Amino acid sequence: MSNIHGISSFNNQGGGGGPGGAPGQPQAPQGQGGYGWGQQGYADMEAPGVIPAGHVSLLRVSGGAFPDLVDLFCPRFRWLCFTTIVSTVQVIMLIVSLIVGAEMFGAAFVKGNEMGGPSSQTFLYLGAKYLPNIQAGQVYRFVTPVFLHGGILHLASNLFFQCRVGYIFELRWGLANYIATYFLTGIGATYFSCLMSPKTISVGASGALFGLIGADISYLIMNWSFLPNQEKYQELCIVICILLINFLLGVSGGSDGNIDNSAHFGGLVFGFLIGFALTNLLQPEDPKGKFYRILGWGSYIGLSVICLPCIFLVVHAN
Repeated sequence: MSNIHGISSFNNQGGGGGPGGAPGQPQAPQGQGGYGWGQQGYADMEAPGVIPAGHVSLLRVSGGAFPDLVDLFCPRFRWLCFTTIVSTVQVIMLIVSLIVGAEMFGAAFVKGNEMGGPSSQTFLYLGAKYLPNIQAGQVYRFVTPVFLHGGILHLASNLFFQCRVGYIFELRWGLANYIATYFLTGIGATYFSCLMSPKTISVGASGALFGLIGADISYLIMNWSFLPNQEKYQELCIVICILLINFLLGVSGGSDGNIDNSAHFGGLVFGFLIGFALTNLLQPEDPKGKFYRILGWGSYIGLSVICLPCIFLVVHAN
């Protein structure tokens, strides 16, 4: 997974510029928990015609020792689903940013942008996170950075991670819950970026992707007793490795202004909190279920109530 990039130093002068649920787990009945997009061709995964909102393995792919490329990079790929749509929008927005950079700001690619893209002014024009503009009332900048990326390499690395886990999480948690998790954690990432890196211009979906990891940790905690032992430990190891790798990347690259570590941390924290509210319980009758939902929504809203007044009344970019 790539990192959200703070691109305030970019400028035109060369500045930095398994199939099926776990054994014994309930499947979502027709019309509940799942959604109808992209079901054709996947009826063999579960009961005929049903895409489950229950557990879908992050580990298993088809094809034996040599899985198909689609299963390797985009397991459970479907054309008509949120992950495909948002990924397409992000590709389109990168093309738009290159065109805008070339036509309005002098260059589609600037020397200082090591991700292979235009200047910071291009992204600021298109809706990047920038605290003074947010404080001036442009609150849409809490959301729009999710659709923008600093360059070709930035987008490619984010899309790799997004497609590798997004289709599976979307099946696990259901369409509405996945979309809500994606955007609520992306917004939370922007909150932390405004508070901890107020001077930066930042773009990227990495905050939302860290949010998905945080939500998956909540999912594992809530369903730990109901998941197969080998699978839950393997998935936990994968999550820990992802976090460690990105922590090391953040430490090595964060000092030059190109990585917004605060947004990563914010996405992870908000994802962990909202995961208790939005990811699915494999045993809906679990007596802890109501507690998890109250904990998730209460903590997410509470932290947001703390962050927003600080963003608008306390923190200043100058």
